[in-house]
Amino acid sequence: MNENKSFSEWLKYKMKVLSVSDGHFFRFIWITAIAISVATVLISAGVKVSAENKEKKAAIAAEEKRKAEEAEAALASLTEAKEKEKASKTNAISWMLIVVNLNNPLPDNFEIKEFTDLVNGHKVDKRIYPDLQDMFDSARADGQTPSIVSSYITPEEAKAVALPCALEHTTGLCVDITSSQGEDNVEDLMKWVAENGPKFGFIIRYPDDKYSVTGVKDAKTHLRYVGKEAAQAMKESGQCLEEYVQSDQ
Repeated sequence: MNENKSFSEWLKYKMKVLSVSDGHFFRFIWITAIAISVATVLISAGVKVSAENKEKKAAIAAEEKRKAEEAEAALASLTEAKEKEKASKTNAISWMLIVVNLNNPLPDNFEIKEFTDLVNGHKVDKRIYPDLQDMFDSARADGQTPSIVSSYITPEEAKAVALPCALEHTTGLCVDITSSQGEDNVEDLMKWVAENGPKFGFIIRYPDDKYSVTGVKDAKTHLRYVGKEAAQAMKESGQCLEEYVQSDQ
């Protein structure tokens, strides 16, 4: 076949030659040649189409595999990021929600990195001081007169005191308060704290009706910092710290 002619032109040419050919034998030869050429062209075209289809399918499969791998990698990255964020948040609040009681001694690796010194030799974990100061300022603005009578004590001092609530003072997250106006005003002050303390992250740590859970009674002026979110949640649910931590696990 002349490479400069299209297949259709070549076929027309062969048919024209066939029409003027003499003898049955030559016609048979020409017909056979045309048939073979046509079959060859069709087979070649079919093979070409089949190869192109395979290439397309392979390309599509490769693209789908690439997208699936990218999606899997993105999901893995997102999951890892969420786990890191969750771990970071957990670490960020774990110090606020540490439970220290007769059944849960202070962990050996617990450390207060920095204290804030208060009046009369008292001190607390520096991280709770801003909220403690804000709570006292708000209480005074409402006519209350809070005053600290106990704050951080060392583990050795807690052992010497030998009271369950003393253990919690080793965390630096607690204060015992009173009213500078006298005992007659303490009950009113504690009502104010019960209502407003959670807004500043503080709870009354040992409510009398939770003695069966906390193991501590007659410590109604003992305040504990747990963070604003947890404090509000405990106020709404009526839970003490042990119950709240247990329900959050």
